[in-house]
Amino acid sequence: MTAQKKVRDPVIVTAREHLEEICEDLRRHAHLAVDIESNSFYVYQERVCLLQMSTTDEDYIVDPLAIRDLSALGPVFADPSIEKIFHAGEYDIVCLKRDYKFSFAKVFDTMIATRLLGIKELGLAAAIERHFAITLSKKLQRADWGRRPLTDDHLRYAQLDTHYLIDLAAIQRELLQQRGLEADAAEAFVKLARSVPAEKSFDPEGFWRLGRGLTLNGTQLAVLKELYLFREREAQTRNRAPFRVLPDEILPKLAAALPHDRQSLRGLRGMTPYLFENYGAALLDAVRRGRSAPPIPPDSREKPKRRDPKAGRLFERLRLWRKSRAQQLGVEPIDVVPTGDLREISRLAVAGADPLGPLSMLKRSRYGGDILRVVRQAGSGLYC
Repeated sequence: MTAQKKVRDPVIVTAREHLEEICEDLRRHAHLAVDIESNSFYVYQERVCLLQMSTTDEDYIVDPLAIRDLSALGPVFADPSIEKIFHAGEYDIVCLKRDYKFSFAKVFDTMIATRLLGIKELGLAAAIERHFAITLSKKLQRADWGRRPLTDDHLRYAQLDTHYLIDLAAIQRELLQQRGLEADAAEAFVKLARSVPAEKSFDPEGFWRLGRGLTLNGTQLAVLKELYLFREREAQTRNRAPFRVLPDEILPKLAAALPHDRQSLRGLRGMTPYLFENYGAALLDAVRRGRSAPPIPPDSREKPKRRDPKAGRLFERLRLWRKSRAQQLGVEPIDVVPTGDLREISRLAVAGADPLGPLSMLKRSRYGGDILRVVRQAGSGLYC
């Protein structure tokens, strides 16, 4: 890191009583920068492993693995008089809602602001370097934040994720005002605060994705499914990310080779000594189960539902309109109208319903006339 001045030492919070004390300080500030670190890259059931918060005076690092009860933060996050500042905050918000049932009011997201300002490089490090001429290290992006103890390097890395956010948001707020984008940003921030956690689910048909691009017969597909189901059970039991139990690429290789004994398994490309010693017997069992199961016809995969061709053609017209409008405004196309909304507009128009239904009042007033014009120009049979 190349810093203009020495960064203050963070306050490490590992006790509930200490957390309650700092919450008193947090409530005295109008702005609070927030970030989390999780262990999603390493475990099956991810969780928040570190919570960083910065005010204009202090940087706090809260350890949720040491403090089970973070409820003292609930009123702070829900307080509409305190602006919570994130960078790419959707993941942080849904994780905090999932693990602690927090709610959020009045948020600001520096990545959303960056995108609205038409800047291509959306990362936090790029924004910090752009505005403060400070280079942040990225070497711990893939760190296992569930491990303890954390090193000084880990703590400093985590601290810097929020240390500059309040100043960055202040700069961006002024730029948004200069560009007349305050309403767009406010709408996006309200939507961000309403983000909801998605329930973790397992798709038993996900083995098809692993075999994509390969020519596997019915028996090999049955073996691939057994291997896929075995890996899922093992990942849950060990609380490890599935790809850390068995890499995606090894499963179709096993299914294609159909190893029948330890020797043929050991010789398979990609079968490391670790995988062989820890899973060899179980993998051979899974292969045997698959070979004994009814073959899976290669053409039996459920085909995705085809979209209405009229809606598809209208969507392409709307997408071209959006691209042109975004270029005129100097923003990203997604900030004109999200892609999902464009698809829904196309579907509704073809069905004869109000195509502007998915739009907020702001976007309806700003782009509604253009969208209706594109719909009408698309021809008879569409909404008009």
